[in-house]
Amino acid sequence: MRLKYTAALSLIMLAGLSGCNREATGQVAAVVNGDEITLQEVNAEIAGLQLPESVDKKVIQQQAIQRILERRLLAQAAAEEGMDSSQDYLIRERQLRDNLLVQLLGERLERTTKPPEPAELDRYIAENPGLFKDRKIFSVDRIQFPAPADMNKLKSLEDDHSMAAVATRLSGMGIEFRRGEGQIDTAAIGPALLKQLLALPPGEPFVVPENGIVTIGVITGERTAPLAGEDARTLALRSLRSKQVNDAVRQRLEQARSKAEISYQAGFGPPAAGEQGKKVSASE
Repeated sequence: MRLKYTAALSLIMLAGLSGCNREATGQVAAVVNGDEITLQEVNAEIAGLQLPESVDKKVIQQQAIQRILERRLLAQAAAEEGMDSSQDYLIRERQLRDNLLVQLLGERLERTTKPPEPAELDRYIAENPGLFKDRKIFSVDRIQFPAPADMNKLKSLEDDHSMAAVATRLSGMGIEFRRGEGQIDTAAIGPALLKQLLALPPGEPFVVPENGIVTIGVITGERTAPLAGEDARTLALRSLRSKQVNDAVRQRLEQARSKAEISYQAGFGPPAAGEQGKKVSASE
């Protein structure tokens, strides 16, 4: 028994020494406090950069390694203070993990989905003139603020039919906001939202919650900017590919939902149909 214990202890000690003696060779670009920074991580760090041909890629790699190293050092310092076991960390880690997996699923579905045929692009362009030959740039008076945790708080905005009324309502609710001028390119918003915007009475505010930000705006002017030729086909391809992926993700979601066992505490189930405000749900 003692021999087994001694052997096991020796293996643990060797493993610990091996971790401390890691070297920056082969696929390992650097080691910081025994933690490896791999070439794959470095390449991922610079993958999204638009680098000119004349740039010294070795310098870019060195800069990327330093950025990763600094993040790693700060992360190690935070872990030493126990932040990696806090409830806040665990919740955010789960959010990031879920979002990353959903993003990777979307990327895989995009790779495996057959791109639309040229005839389908032409049909899409013809069926959506507001995005192409009748494309417009709207001038917008807009208000923006971080989305509240409970979007139902904004249902009362249905009773406001001017930006002044919206601003007064938000101030009364204690919601801080920014107000300024902006633009909406009809080619960028897709046919569904364009249809909703065009259906609004003149001067009627619209609500668009997106990426954690709520935008409330009203159209104050417009100019035409037709889109044709290769530019139109490029946009059509991007729009149809996005729709294909979204449809595929939605299908996978419904498949997963049909197989899942889901239970809710009383009061935490999904809202009844029509419970969310018409303005807010119509702009999602």
